[in-house]
Amino acid sequence: MVLNPNYIGAVQNSDELRTYNRVLDKADTIFAVNYFLGYFSNSGKAVDLIKAQKIIDLKEKNLWDNYHIPFKNDEVIQARDFGVNVYFAGFPKQGKGKRKQKDYVKLLDLTTSHIPYGGFRCTDFVLTLSRTHTTIKFIKEAQDIPTDEFVLGFIRLDSGVLSNKSLCQYLGIDKLSPDFINAHILNSKITVPSQPFGRRIRGGKLVALVAQSNELRDFFNEQFKTNIVLFYTMSLYGSTKKSSMYDQLDRHIKFIGTTESRHPLRMKNPQKSNLINWLDQRGISRSNFIKGSSSQEDKLFKNLIHFLDNCLLVNRADPTVNKLRQQFKAEVKRIGERIERKRVYVGTYGLDHWDDNLINSGRVVNEDNNLEALFSYWKRKVYQQKDWGMRKNKHYLTSNKLYSYELLNEQFRDPSFNHVR
Repeated sequence: MVLNPNYIGAVQNSDELRTYNRVLDKADTIFAVNYFLGYFSNSGKAVDLIKAQKIIDLKEKNLWDNYHIPFKNDEVIQARDFGVNVYFAGFPKQGKGKRKQKDYVKLLDLTTSHIPYGGFRCTDFVLTLSRTHTTIKFIKEAQDIPTDEFVLGFIRLDSGVLSNKSLCQYLGIDKLSPDFINAHILNSKITVPSQPFGRRIRGGKLVALVAQSNELRDFFNEQFKTNIVLFYTMSLYGSTKKSSMYDQLDRHIKFIGTTESRHPLRMKNPQKSNLINWLDQRGISRSNFIKGSSSQEDKLFKNLIHFLDNCLLVNRADPTVNKLRQQFKAEVKRIGERIERKRVYVGTYGLDHWDDNLINSGRVVNEDNNLEALFSYWKRKVYQQKDWGMRKNKHYLTSNKLYSYELLNEQFRDPSFNHVR
């Protein structure tokens, strides 16, 4: 685009008391605000925006068309005579960049409606079905996931816990420090079953149980010299989904409340970076939008909204800008109403109190939280007791119907598909 050097000088918004060294002129304000409005205008509900964002992400990663599944597919899961392998898959990096992604990451991208990122201490695990044993085995050595095994689910653990009221109240701590979080709390950033394994026989509950197992905690402790005492996670889309796969797992994972703050659905890449780069070319520095905080993306989005509102205020004498300003305010209000209040869950690794291994001189281990015990518990609940709603799904337990990966690049082409997972 052609650079426009005609800018109005520093202007202060008396409401927010924030000063910008430069603001956009009328023409650029109209363009930028329309760009912003165009991003949100076609999504009436939160799930519509999530879907639109995910489709763009898959296209950017070349996963929308002509994807070939490298892993075993069309599996039969009949009766309970199968085992599970849990593979340590590596440490994913932050952002997308140009780096080549591993095959399991591509399958994860096509399985979850969430856009997964790496980051500080991110540690990946992949669950696969085994025909060579009927128990559960943890393979600690880093390796490529075998392509002759059917993928059952994905786990990504890290130290990226956001302090919230529910968590602080549960712990009895007014404010969680980063040092305490990094040393003692393990966050399950991604806990995703492949589909239809998750839907048919409650595979998501198995993946969740594995995520909070003693073995994965101990592995994380070994890697990062931590003393993890609390497992923490949040439901992916708290107010979009009516239920969570963590529900009815109180024996191991407990619901402690919802996040106090509301989570607005933000503009995401590539549109977000395109707009910020466009502004930067016009002398509006990126530093106006990127701040150092525990929730940098939320901060950036709020600053972007404030800046555009400021430009509209400065240029409001123009009739077109003034009309656009009213539309912008209405849309920002609508965005604020499309929020996600997420559910918060914790696990104490089978111990009575979360701080048992924080204050005791000797380490306490509940073997009921070991992988083998957890796998037996899941099998018993699904196949024997038919709990977790399995009575209505019991036909799947003896069916020879194939388990074929249900991928979002195919499902999103159906206009009626509106699920998040």
